[in-house]
Order: sequence, then C-alpha cells, then structure tokens
Amino acid sequence: MRPRSITTRKGDDGGTELRNGRRVRKQDLRPEAYGTLDEAHAFIGLARSRCRTLQIKELLLRIQNHLYLINSELASAPDQTGRLPHRLGPEALADLERPLPAIEAELQLPPQFVLYGEMESSALLDVARAIIRRGERRVTALHAAEPLANPHLLAYLNRLSDALFLLARYEEKLNGVGLVHPEW
Repeated sequence: MRPRSITTRKGDDGGTELRNGRRVRKQDLRPEAYGTLDEAHAFIGLARSRCRTLQIKELLLRIQNHLYLINSELASAPDQTGRLPHRLGPEALADLERPLPAIEAELQLPPQFVLYGEMESSALLDVARAIIRRGERRVTALHAAEPLANPHLLAYLNRLSDALFLLARYEEKLNGVGLVHPEW
C-alpha cells in the first residue's frame, strides 16, 4: 500500500474542500475561521512546549483537543455536523472553566492593564489569546452568515481568551515573575 501524501494539489487554484467534499474558496468564512483557530492552536502548542508548570501544560493539552473538535465542526457544512463522531459540548466548556476561579483568586489581579512579554511561555499564551480573539470574530461572522449548529462554540471561544490570559499570568506568578503595567 502506498503511503498517503499530504500534497494533493487540489488547492492550487485557491480552493479548498470541506469535510463533506464541497469546494469553497480559501478566503471563504469557514476556512478563515478554522484557519485562524489553527494558528492559535499552533501557538498554544508552542506555549505548552515552553511552559514550566505541569498544571498549565495539562490544561493546554485539553484545550488543543477542544480546538480540534471546534475545527472539525467548522470544516463541516452545517447539515453535516450531526454526523461527526465527536462534537464540542457543554462538558468542554465546564472543563475549561473549572480551574479558572481558583487561579483567578490566587492571582488577585489588580485593576490595571498588563504588559506582555515577561516570560517566553506567557508571551506565547498572550499571542494565542489575541489570535483566539480574531478567531472568535471570524466564527461570529460565519455564524451571522450561516448559523452554527452548535451553540457551545462561540461561548467556548469567548471563555478561552479569558482562560489564556489567566494562564499566562499564572505561569508568570508560579515562576516568580511579577506583573508589569503601562507607565501612564
């Protein structure tokens, strides 16, 4: 049996194929949404590889698995998502949120803006958070044009950006790195 190549040449014309076989332009709302989330996913993986805190690494791995479910749904036509073997459900949102109140309580964040970049791992989480925010805007635009079948996707992405902010600050705190605020 010949190994399967990832190079299909089917996208050379600027198109891509959704999971149901339907062809769309690469700038279509769906590829824009799942492509942006894939970019965030890559930064989360890079952050996970650089994090020093096991608890954060484990949570980031769960988040990466959740993003795969989201992208699988986004790459499917709305009438096809019910056929997916796994979908993002309310348990994923609960799983994401469960550790956050304790982390936030331990951080006791002041009501000031934070400058990013005090540690490489936390800076990568901040980049991922910013990309998730862009992805959320892309998914919202998709939802406005073609309502999503799963009501949990937008809620998850909204909470995920908050979670990544908290995890970045927690990584700093657990490694003895203080917060830096704007000078104004």
